[in-house]
Amino acid sequence: MDDAIHLEKFNHDCSRDLEVNIAKLKSIHAQNLDYFLVLDLEGRVEILEFPVMMINAKTMDVVDFFHRFVRPSEMSEQRINEYIEGKYGKFGVDRVWHDTAIPFKDVLHQFEVWLAQHHLWEKEAGGHLNRAAFVTCGNWDLKTKVPQQCKVSKVKLPPYIMEWINIKDIYLNFYKRRDLVTTFGFCNGDIRLAWVAAGFILNKATGMMTMMKELQIPLLGSHHLGIDDTKNIARVLQHMLAEGAVMQITARRNSASSENVEFLFKNRIR
Repeated sequence: MDDAIHLEKFNHDCSRDLEVNIAKLKSIHAQNLDYFLVLDLEGRVEILEFPVMMINAKTMDVVDFFHRFVRPSEMSEQRINEYIEGKYGKFGVDRVWHDTAIPFKDVLHQFEVWLAQHHLWEKEAGGHLNRAAFVTCGNWDLKTKVPQQCKVSKVKLPPYIMEWINIKDIYLNFYKRRDLVTTFGFCNGDIRLAWVAAGFILNKATGMMTMMKELQIPLLGSHHLGIDDTKNIARVLQHMLAEGAVMQITARRNSASSENVEFLFKNRIR
């Protein structure tokens, strides 16, 4: 994060981008956690970007951030160049990626140092997060992608990736969003189309953009640039906290079999 090219492109001005309205703190509820770690990975073949925003659960302020670009370990240089040009060229950050990307195992090591500096994690204490939890927009990041990348990079799945908060599930329940397929237990296509035409289906939290639109939060930066998406998810989190939402763990990995994940909310995005 001391790289001059990186800092030139990303000012990471969280105090401005995620400024908290003090008046809204009156509605905030006590949380079971002290910190939320908002994470939104980028990269379908291998992880390309690993951004995390640390949010204080009581004040909603951004405490710190962690942002690394990740260099794939099982792709040729030609394929990497094509991949990065297609992914980051349109954002104008492909050169920054090439100059600063490091292997995933090094990213994990640096992330663990960062966690330890904030007293959120101790390897000697079992390796679980201390009074903190990841917040993701969906289950893919931690349920699927991190385990896949760990196998590719030949590293052990970290013990702090055992549970997380899917903000879409919290959103769905806090704002009482329902889909008639869930409510009535069937999904005949013709009937569903008729319901949609008649305006009977309530919105579902299908993604970050949907939630931001419903909450009237303008998009910040570029969608699908990981650091910007992380900031926008953090803004959705701040908005929900300000309105009284309580963030609870929504998914937990089985300690005996890491491939098995238990989803803790009955009404959830599938």
